[in-house]
Amino acid sequence: MMMISFGDPYGCFFQHTQTHKKILETVNDQTKLLFLCSPGNPTAKAIPLDDVVAIAESSSYQGIVVVDEAYVDFSDKGSAVELITRYPNIVVLQTLSKAFGLAGIRCGFALGSPDVIQLLNNVKAPYNVNSMTSEVAMNALKNIGTLDKNVGTLLEQRKVVSDALKELDFVVQVFPSDSNFLLFRLKRFAKDIYKDMAEHGVVCRYRGTELHCSECLRVTVGTPEENESFLKLLQETWTKFDASG
Repeated sequence: MMMISFGDPYGCFFQHTQTHKKILETVNDQTKLLFLCSPGNPTAKAIPLDDVVAIAESSSYQGIVVVDEAYVDFSDKGSAVELITRYPNIVVLQTLSKAFGLAGIRCGFALGSPDVIQLLNNVKAPYNVNSMTSEVAMNALKNIGTLDKNVGTLLEQRKVVSDALKELDFVVQVFPSDSNFLLFRLKRFAKDIYKDMAEHGVVCRYRGTELHCSECLRVTVGTPEENESFLKLLQETWTKFDASG
């Protein structure tokens, strides 16, 4: 497993500028699989399809490019699914857990060239998807209109929350998002604020231990009421810690 630094937190780590060059610098003859998380977690940024193509076409890497698109329904940057017919070395992973809100059925799927999918079928467990999961998944896929409506509402709320965070003087930066969550950096107290808010019933995620994410929190966009509660408690909690110290 390789950890690849994409530069400073205000540079290509979050903007994915020339991502493919940095990745290709790390591969060697033993590299067989490259996993690209797009949109990423916790960066929330999608990798441009041009970068995915550059990796798939590269003469320095001959393995499979796996694009994890768990959050792709919240992005306007397009899906690598459109590349599969041109690049048999690209495999795309998607899930019903995020935009469809069906994490409980634990259903995901892979899309790729027939040869690669056949290899996956050769090694997967028999009957690995139960009939109830299959039924729920198929019903969900027949109701794309509902999905589009729900995603549209979430994207509106994402802007509302992002704009509100930018107005807070203790928030250093709100990073652009192609996902259903926002990553933002506080001046200080991020871990303490995360813990205190959780104790009061509002759970965001502390990401300060991850690469380039010092003093960062990650919040999933919810309903208007949930978002209002989050923003209110965030301000109250900051005030409490700032006053004490």
